[in-house]
Amino acid sequence: MNYQTKKSSLFLKKISRATTTFTQIWQVRNLWVLLVGAFLMMACDDPEEIGTELFGQDIGLTYTDTLTVDASTIQLDSMQTSGIPSVIVGNMSHPIFGDYTAKTFFQPTNMDTIKIDTLGTNAYKASLVESVDSLALYLVFRRVAGDTTKAQTFKLYRVKSTATPTVSKVYNTGDALPDYDPTPLATVTRNPLKPIRNANSTSEDTSKYSYVKVPLPMALAREIFAKRNLSSANAVVYDKFKDVVKGFVLVSETSQNSALSYFSVGQSMMDLSYHYTYTYRKTTGVDTTVSVNKTTSFYLSNGTASTGEQNVRWSNITVNRKGALANLKKPADALKSSDADGYVYMDNISGLAVKLRFPTLLKLKANKNIAINKAELILEPDQPVSGFSRITNLVAIQENGANRPLRFTSTNGFVYANSETQIASYATKANSYTFNVTSALQNILSGKATTNGWILTPTWIGLASSSATSVSVLSSSRIVAVEPVQAVFNAKNIKLKVYYTHISK
Repeated sequence: MNYQTKKSSLFLKKISRATTTFTQIWQVRNLWVLLVGAFLMMACDDPEEIGTELFGQDIGLTYTDTLTVDASTIQLDSMQTSGIPSVIVGNMSHPIFGDYTAKTFFQPTNMDTIKIDTLGTNAYKASLVESVDSLALYLVFRRVAGDTTKAQTFKLYRVKSTATPTVSKVYNTGDALPDYDPTPLATVTRNPLKPIRNANSTSEDTSKYSYVKVPLPMALAREIFAKRNLSSANAVVYDKFKDVVKGFVLVSETSQNSALSYFSVGQSMMDLSYHYTYTYRKTTGVDTTVSVNKTTSFYLSNGTASTGEQNVRWSNITVNRKGALANLKKPADALKSSDADGYVYMDNISGLAVKLRFPTLLKLKANKNIAINKAELILEPDQPVSGFSRITNLVAIQENGANRPLRFTSTNGFVYANSETQIASYATKANSYTFNVTSALQNILSGKATTNGWILTPTWIGLASSSATSVSVLSSSRIVAVEPVQAVFNAKNIKLKVYYTHISK
């Protein structure tokens, strides 16, 4: 190809990118007229405005269009709550989503033996006096949703010895908690709840968040303390401690218009405090009595890369929905936006997601070859209700045609949208989430994609890998959002913008 021909092709591409809605760009047959016009346009044309380069062959008509989007709210399967970084407790009333009740089960275990007689005190065994001082549970806040100005009453129950929770099972929001004794071990009221210690702190620990201290009975402290000084083969650690204490159930007995508390698994713990004394007897002079104070911590999350998670925990969550959302009762139920005053909803707590379909997309082909230069899916949310968090990230999953996420047969992992953007982060200035779905639409038009639609749901960055230019989701068989987040969208504010070209054969 000579120089003149190369420049002609370049200018043709430039002209093809200057588009308006359904405006036809007539091909110019006179090459010299075309060159002059192209030179005049180059000073103000933004080559990135439309998108990727067009095909280097005969170019047809170029269009921009905003396509119709059919939006529905769907009910996902029960959300997994075992193995996540929080346990969830409380009662909350949301003006749109309904009334929530959450209670939780967890197991604390110790990594170190409860051992008093350490090297250096062996010579004084006859004078060694051991005594337990206290046992307390410290529940550190991670997130809170709802009204934190109200009083909150927490009750802790001991799980019955016949309970058989196991780490090998996945527990969801709808799974019942283990049986527990009817009389609570402890009752604590915080008035007000006041979960934040320092709102200016950026740390995810007790420098920012407050905690709930639950003093436990001395009878339980002495029961655990009696297991001290056992040989390493019989030491009460990990599963052997769970043979003594199967776990606890935590509930909140507070009115519905209060809050859901998310307690950090990594920061919360149970502490057993004790001391021992021994007398150092001197042959001459005054004997010396030594006193040592110690604390053994029992953690809600124990495990290593080799052993995996050691403790079982999950939260049981129920919701009494209001209005049109009350029609979503079982997995795969759908509620069209037209049946909900034009709105669709997301709620990670109870598993509400948004399904989008594009009924007019295939009409773009018009029996011609088509190239998608750029496509953007844009969602503008309503303002969140006071006391509730905005969704940080949305993830796009392919839909199986029956209101459920499409999964890989081999791994059961979700099939995410095969596009430039799988996760869209909230843009504050634009008040929107934007997915670049260029490749995904091209796959639908070419017949490579199995369905004409996606499911959008909240996710969290722990399931994502990011770079300077994109955020993509990692392989996963579940979606867990740590934060209590919801979103409301007017379906009119969900737009699919497509820049495309008909290619002549």
